[in-house]
Amino acid sequence: MQEPPQQRDIVLIGGGHSHVTLLQKWARKPLPGARLTLISPQIQSAYSGMLPGMVAGHYGYSDIHIDLPRLCRAAGARFIQACAHQLHPDQRLVSLLGRPDLPFDLLSLDVGATPDRSITGSELSIPVKPIGHFHRYWQQLKQQLFDQHAPFKLGIVGGGVGGCELAMAMAWALEEPVYSGRVEIHLLQGSKKIPPELPLLARQLLARELTRLNIRVHRNWRVSEITHRGVHSEQGQFLALNKALLCTEAAAPPWLAVSGLALDDDGFVLVDDHLRVSGKPYIFASGDLASFARGPVPKSAACAVHQGELLYRNLCVTLQRCPRQKLAAFRPPRKPVTLISCGNQRTLASHSGIAAVGEVLWRWKDYRNRRFLQRFNELPVPPPPYAPSPMAQSAALHHLAPQMAPSRWLQEVTDDGPNPADGATAIVVPEGKRLLQHISMMRSPVADPWLYGRLCALNALSGSFASGAQPGEARALVTLSGAMPELARWDMQQLLDGAERELRHHECPLVDTHTCEGHELQLALTVNGFAEPAKSHTGQTARPGDCLILTKPLGNGTLFAAERQGHARARWIQQSLEYMLQSNATAAGIFHRHHATAVASIGSSGLLGHLLPLLSAPSVQSGSPELDHCHQASRGATLFADALPILPGAACTLDQGWLAPVHRDNLRYLTALQNAVAWEIDPTLQLLADPQVCGGLLASVPAVQVAPCLAALHAAGCRQAAVVGFVDALPTTPDPLDETLQPVYLSQSGDWRAMAARYLETTS
Repeated sequence: MQEPPQQRDIVLIGGGHSHVTLLQKWARKPLPGARLTLISPQIQSAYSGMLPGMVAGHYGYSDIHIDLPRLCRAAGARFIQACAHQLHPDQRLVSLLGRPDLPFDLLSLDVGATPDRSITGSELSIPVKPIGHFHRYWQQLKQQLFDQHAPFKLGIVGGGVGGCELAMAMAWALEEPVYSGRVEIHLLQGSKKIPPELPLLARQLLARELTRLNIRVHRNWRVSEITHRGVHSEQGQFLALNKALLCTEAAAPPWLAVSGLALDDDGFVLVDDHLRVSGKPYIFASGDLASFARGPVPKSAACAVHQGELLYRNLCVTLQRCPRQKLAAFRPPRKPVTLISCGNQRTLASHSGIAAVGEVLWRWKDYRNRRFLQRFNELPVPPPPYAPSPMAQSAALHHLAPQMAPSRWLQEVTDDGPNPADGATAIVVPEGKRLLQHISMMRSPVADPWLYGRLCALNALSGSFASGAQPGEARALVTLSGAMPELARWDMQQLLDGAERELRHHECPLVDTHTCEGHELQLALTVNGFAEPAKSHTGQTARPGDCLILTKPLGNGTLFAAERQGHARARWIQQSLEYMLQSNATAAGIFHRHHATAVASIGSSGLLGHLLPLLSAPSVQSGSPELDHCHQASRGATLFADALPILPGAACTLDQGWLAPVHRDNLRYLTALQNAVAWEIDPTLQLLADPQVCGGLLASVPAVQVAPCLAALHAAGCRQAAVVGFVDALPTTPDPLDETLQPVYLSQSGDWRAMAARYLETTS
């Protein structure tokens, strides 16, 4: 009888071909009760077969990569961008660099291999992997060679198929300098055959292609040392080179040596025919990392993909524990046709001693490559699960908080952590200070609970920084999903650890924690800050003649709305997270030192929603909430559209109509624009209403302080800080239909220095 699958955590380390194949199959047929988590330091997984085409210029960087966060979302898996640097197999823990350990029930390794660095001086060379680092170097080198006209000698160490493809791709990309002889490309191989794994006819055709591209081939030239001046061979020869590239045989990652796993003589993980690590049936390994105990298996993309299909089946059998189902054994696929890119859209095909080369074969290879990537990058992404709106959640949790009972999960997190059973606790306000309380709750924009905790803490702290308060203490309310209670304890530990990391960094201890159950993991934080009344920005308004400075780019609301549907690129989300994880504490201190008259933290109301209170008199009240700030404003502002910093990709997702749910509520603020109709079809209009998570600060700064304030912000790391508008006096009028009641004007551009000078002239 088949046992139902239990609630178990499957952790995948590495985004290699086997794991992406596993995720693809899991997306089509997931196993209930199990949760997949992919850990990778890169957000994209490169398809090695298209690397030569990218170097030659036939493909862009994104064309040859699989978007790992999108693939995980399609498969219902979590993606954690982190570097695993140690394993604890007996404790079933994975140590991640810079963050807490991650537990697992089943573990799979597919981290790939690295170039062999046993050559003396290999640290002076440029390895081909990881591809992201190599691509950046190649772009810089190519630009340098076209801009400068000095002679340059480039050597490729390793004359296998990969080294030959790389040499021909570079020769084609540098066709003019290579043809003129100003740039020399040298291919060095330790054996006589180039490449050694091909039959005679294929080697002859490939040698002809190398000669055609002016590549200088060095056979029986085994490199013994790499220096700044060139390379030395074991026979005592020397070849002068400006730079050497490393494309040697694969080597095992060094951290495996202390992993506690069974390894072969070369440091690769020993596995049985079912891909299970020897002596550890709950750990699997595949791809280039795996070494089969029964004998060597070719390390190729085709074998890795086949192992991924087998890995999916064996994981399902292991989870289901059905005696009738047996683990499948790996059998290497029949040797496929070898396809070698030859630079200028020519491909050499070899199989069973027969070989041919031509452009038709390149088109066939290009078609196969693109079809392979489409299997992963075009998987349908299911809609996000149901969850109440953020406003509804906040109201419900506020109602439940006073009568909350201690959760069974919280008691198991830490023995010395906050104790919710203590009941109500007093807030001690230092003498001469004001208590400023900021409450923040948001849905998780990421699947990583530790990262979500950091974002929640930074979002909550930002309100204190903007108001001029020093955060003193924090209180948490955690909503735990009841779907998988066995996994909730670990999620909560990761969540609170991430939040406490940021809170401790800002000297704000977490003093109290409560829990409740809901649809999904969520965190609400209350930050109690203390400020001197004279230094608090609460209730202050911008002053006419001031300039508006924004510290972070806009657009993360639309980016994450698109990402939830699988329509945002991974690098857009990565760049957005880099800004979101930047604390506003430093920027708030700079604004205070430069006498900012008002500061606001850009949050769910968007830029316009947070600008309008800065333009309103503190004593004004209105019966119309939608037009309260619009009709009661005592100041006016001109915003500069071309100065608004925007995140990469945000304009694209706005143009495609991907909007956060709160965006519709923010559209009411557009009534404050005098010329909204003129911008109706421009994405900038929607950008003003885009809700932000961990957004930047918007400050009103005196014109004489703007230049030093911007310089200080840029020096502190706020590299996107910019003057986005100017504050002016709002003329009063008895006519309620007069457009001057709309305090904000959106201009295509503006010169804040000229506007400040004109304002000074009119008021002096």
